[in-house]
Amino acid sequence: MPVITVTMGKEQTTDGQKKELIRKFTEEAVRITTLPEQAFTILIHELAPEAIGVAGKPLTELHP
Repeated sequence: MPVITVTMGKEQTTDGQKKELIRKFTEEAVRITTLPEQAFTILIHELAPEAIGVAGKPLTELHP
């Protein structure tokens, strides 16, 4: 069972956008691999801004 994992900042997307991401990732994975869509699991991990660092600083310092 293939698992596709997406990690992003918390509150970067709406529930509707997450639903579309799940649908599109599944569609593309099925197209590329020819496996049935039931074979795929999509996981979306959302990280708090203080748990993401860019250029040596947490996002909370870069985007207060």
